Amino acid sequence: MRIGFIGAGKVGKAFGAYLYKKGFNVVGYFSKTFNSSLKGASLTNSKAFKNLEDLTKESEIVFITTNDDEIQRVCKLLVEKDILYNGQILVHMSGASSSTILGRAKEKGCFIYSMHPLQAFADVDKAVRDLENTVFSIEGDAEKICVLENMLKITGNNYFKINSEQKSIYHAAACVVSNYLVALIDYGLSLMKSIGIEEKEGYKALYPLIEGTIKNIYDLGTEKALTGPIARVDVDTVNKHLESFRKIIPDKLKVYKTLGLMTLDLAKREKLRDDEKVKILQNILKEV
Repeated sequence: MRIGFIGAGKVGKAFGAYLYKKGFNVVGYFSKTFNSSLKGASLTNSKAFKNLEDLTKESEIVFITTNDDEIQRVCKLLVEKDILYNGQILVHMSGASSSTILGRAKEKGCFIYSMHPLQAFADVDKAVRDLENTVFSIEGDAEKICVLENMLKITGNNYFKINSEQKSIYHAAACVVSNYLVALIDYGLSLMKSIGIEEKEGYKALYPLIEGTIKNIYDLGTEKALTGPIARVDVDTVNKHLESFRKIIPDKLKVYKTLGLMTLDLAKREKLRDDEKVKILQNILKEV
């Protein structure tokens, strides 16, 4: 099928290049600036379009890969310009929004979807390489969702289907394991910095631990991968942590306690059987 892109940012260029590499017919790009369209076209041996009408006319599938806050506006513009046609497939690639933000396109007989790759797009070349192992989510109209499923089967990517009501929770999960993980590591580095170990040095020291933990989660799952004083019900060690926090970095204590209670809940699923010590840990982590 002929595939066109509206928006030639990192996601649009990387996914277009990936599809082209896999043998799909990418017809080209329309973007806010023609120079961006040219860059996208150069990656896919396709055309840089100067107007939306020509792109939509040549495309059976239109991917809207603009910034998230522009997707609905672009869809509205396509409808108002009356340049969509019956049976056309319209897809956006936002993780945060469901296909429902393309609802206006159904007035023209279009089928609407969201397709989201679970990866970061900091660099186009790296993103194209990373897409080989990326898992996608897809949701939207039932009638032609097989088209997107077949696309991912041809590229060799795993995927799962969700419904529009589930999209926000799905996106929140992605934010937690990506964005919040960055914030968590920054928090750990700030603890190192409080005792005189600078960020770069601290990160180099902690990286093997971070990498090993991620691998253990992948190999064993979160419950079996959990180690440390809470998993061992080492009340004395946790008390020493809390005492040091109060003396040296009291402003960091609340986060430590919150994470400690979450870790305790995880540990109770698999590792902890001593109810009395669990209760002690809960009390010391909850106390003000």
